Amino acid sequence: MRNLFNNSLVKVLRILNLFVLLTCVSFSASAQTVQTADAKKSVARQKGLYIYQFLKNVEWPKEVLNGDLVVGVYGDENVFQQLSKACTGKYIGSHELKVIRYISNTEIKKNCHFLYVSENKSTQVSAIAKKNGSSTLIIGNKIGLLSSGAIINFIVKDNKLAFEINKTSATNANLTFSQLLSKLAVNVI
Repeated sequence: MRNLFNNSLVKVLRILNLFVLLTCVSFSASAQTVQTADAKKSVARQKGLYIYQFLKNVEWPKEVLNGDLVVGVYGDENVFQQLSKACTGKYIGSHELKVIRYISNTEIKKNCHFLYVSENKSTQVSAIAKKNGSSTLIIGNKIGLLSSGAIINFIVKDNKLAFEINKTSATNANLTFSQLLSKLAVNVI
């Protein structure tokens, strides 16, 4: 009984942590277009925090996850740096997080479980999704990418960073999202 209580408490604390993070993270929409290094790093930090929370709130089928949980970044050095700092030495369950930066989409292999694709590489999302099938959860960064193969997509809504989810694609890939993650998405299709 005590173990059940502890597990429930851990889940509640994880959900509260996610809720606080996602409701507090905001930025000016103009920060995405400002070309200063500080603005890019700030946006990358926020995206890195979101992605880390996504990692903790998505459940993979056992047959897909054996060994390290690979988190790829394609096209954004700042997001790669942020995720490297946030994930180094961390585990999700018994799976160590391994962050890899991809320079070309031909490097992206099916053993990449999460893949963040920057806005300037967004035209390649469909090709990556077709090549990797449902083994890679793609996180896009441009409006309309949910219909091109992304399962999670960053958008700006009311001058805040937000995200949307393609729950149908997630279900087809046998991925389970926490209820709170689905509730915090501004759009679920």
